[in-house]
Amino acid sequence: MSVQLRKIHFPRASALAIGLLFGQIAQVHAASYTINGITVSSNDSGFSQPSANTIYFPTGAGVTTFTYADGKGFTISNSEAGGGSSSSNIAGLPNGGGINAIAGVGFLSTITVRDAINSTQLFSGVYNALTGNSWFAPGLNFSYAGGTLTVNAIGDVSQINADGTVTYIGAAGAPILIGNYVLFSAGPSAADTQVALLQTAHKLRNVFNASAVASNFANMNTYECNLFDTNGVCVSVGGRYTSVNSPNSETTNGVLVLGYKATPNIRIGAFVDESVSDNMPTGIQLNNRVPLMGMFGVWNQNKDGMGWQVKLANAYQSKGVDITRDVTGGSEAGRGSTTLTTESYVGELSYAFNYGASTLLRPYLAVRYTNIQQDGYTETGVSTPLTFTALNDRSTSALLGVKVNHHLAPKINLTGSLGIEQDLEHKVDNLAASGIAGLTSESFDNSINRTRPVASVGAYYEVAKGQRLSAEIYYQELAFQRTGSTTAYINYMVGF
Repeated sequence: MSVQLRKIHFPRASALAIGLLFGQIAQVHAASYTINGITVSSNDSGFSQPSANTIYFPTGAGVTTFTYADGKGFTISNSEAGGGSSSSNIAGLPNGGGINAIAGVGFLSTITVRDAINSTQLFSGVYNALTGNSWFAPGLNFSYAGGTLTVNAIGDVSQINADGTVTYIGAAGAPILIGNYVLFSAGPSAADTQVALLQTAHKLRNVFNASAVASNFANMNTYECNLFDTNGVCVSVGGRYTSVNSPNSETTNGVLVLGYKATPNIRIGAFVDESVSDNMPTGIQLNNRVPLMGMFGVWNQNKDGMGWQVKLANAYQSKGVDITRDVTGGSEAGRGSTTLTTESYVGELSYAFNYGASTLLRPYLAVRYTNIQQDGYTETGVSTPLTFTALNDRSTSALLGVKVNHHLAPKINLTGSLGIEQDLEHKVDNLAASGIAGLTSESFDNSINRTRPVASVGAYYEVAKGQRLSAEIYYQELAFQRTGSTTAYINYMVGF
């Protein structure tokens, strides 16, 4: 026995009618509708949208989900003891906000409301027992703000109108509060956020390194103004370029140094180092607040600078820091702004003597205290902002080395230095953030380098009497992650 399949041809008009019929059926059983910014969805039979501002609940024990713009929401399930249909179970979403609903018809009908994300039961009960009135009462009103769902019984409701408003059987009466419920947000995972914190710590170490380099460079070798004429005044104008690796960053600064010869053996001075541009790791942006500035005082045993010398110096800087967390997996790109301040104090003892006819050596011993602090801050612009505590780096270091000045030609001198610095004490806070359960602090000093070399080479040219052009390159290893920095500095000095 064989079966012959025959192709059936429909007239074009009939095909169009069938298409429209299936389109209407698909619309009736659509999975979701969006009304006034609230998405209403259900996969159960009987779910439909009879008018622009109303929806029918599913028949029987179906579940309807209401989702707000931030992703939070709730579900309603209704059990109709007396049978009924979806047209008896209806919700209205008026333009004015809120959700009005009748969910359950019959003396023993029960409704249950749950959190849509974690299915936590918010409340459940026999319908007419909510207020003790007749079975069509009460209607329910759901309002939402700031993560909290407020549910009220709103009286004897006879119907929900096409515009989402309600019509009462009698007087409206005062709403009866059923409860206020904080809705759950799935939010970013702690594991992904922890990885993002580790990456943020890595980048912030670079910011701390750059701050340490700037203050060390200013105080130890370079920001001097020791060319004087009859008035005992010195002015130096220059530029500084610093590069730090792992991760890479670059800064360019303009520098002004002033000096004054108070006595034949004592001179004092001050400097201002203003940032021109900062090229920091992705997600880090620096803003000028208070430029790097400081003062210094120098005492020499002899008028010509030979013999013993004592130098005291300090530096201070304040930077605005804008930080954007990397997105790792399900983490968020949290953004925050804070302030980074740097303080540095140096005391240096040195002794200058001639080595041969053209070379001057100056061995030195110095002690430096540095305090770098980033204020705490709270992120903005994300659903789950993190709050960061203050982060502080405090160190006391001893430095031992020698500075060299070699007279190469009548107007040209070569300069250089070689030394080593050793941390006597170094304390660093952990990078700690709260806002997501399960986060732990990230170590900021897990690979701290406590013994670090420093070196410099340079030269200066006597342009004319009382005028000098100088250039220097300075290298320093840094405390965090065994990174290094290179600084180039050029300046023009005039004595008055």
